[in-house]
Amino acid sequence: MLSRPRIGITPDINDLDAPETEYVMRRNYADAVLTAGGLPFILPYTDDVGIYLADVDGLLITGGRFDIDPSLYGQTARQSHVTKPVRTAFEKALIEGALERSIPVLGICNGMQLLAVCLGGQLVQDILSDVEGAFEHKPGQSAALPHHEIDISSNRIGIAAGRYPVNSNHHQAVLPSDAYKEIAVASDGVIEAIEAVDSTFTVGVQWHPEYGIGELDGLVWRRFVSAAHKYHLNKPMLGR
Repeated sequence: MLSRPRIGITPDINDLDAPETEYVMRRNYADAVLTAGGLPFILPYTDDVGIYLADVDGLLITGGRFDIDPSLYGQTARQSHVTKPVRTAFEKALIEGALERSIPVLGICNGMQLLAVCLGGQLVQDILSDVEGAFEHKPGQSAALPHHEIDISSNRIGIAAGRYPVNSNHHQAVLPSDAYKEIAVASDGVIEAIEAVDSTFTVGVQWHPEYGIGELDGLVWRRFVSAAHKYHLNKPMLGR
């Protein structure tokens, strides 16, 4: 690549009410973007996401140990779970703006779930409670180790169909919707990856490719950064 596309990355936040509030993000997200040829930028929270969307070539919505508020996808919470309204509102605005501008988006874990909601889908609030025959998708082991396998079907992002090991760690999941295509599922039927039906690269993966546990992870990052590079090259043509 002649120039590195700019990838905006959303961080987590530890405690909005504490004087020592910190933005937090695991290093391997940024390292994965760099290795794939992108230039990572962490995006502090703001109400004016347009200042970021004008400059980034790709948007990475990271994972997090919290749930998307069920009211955002037309459900009532059946259990008490941790939510992060400020972070979710920020990321939701970013995703919606990126979709309007055709900016490539990669949502990871919780980020995939929010992406699905922004596209018009809904979520399984708790896999073990709501999916008959499901296995535990939130294992008590390091995300640096594979947990189960997924089957990837045909897709537009250039990843070969087949079976791959992944390191998923989640208790919620994405429900089927006409707004996106399921491109990977686990053996229990839980959706593990989606792509929007009407964009060049709007993809969500339920596992954590930033750990790089197998060949699939590198493919995800390279396809994402390549899409961001193409977006960067087309910006003048699109009047941006």
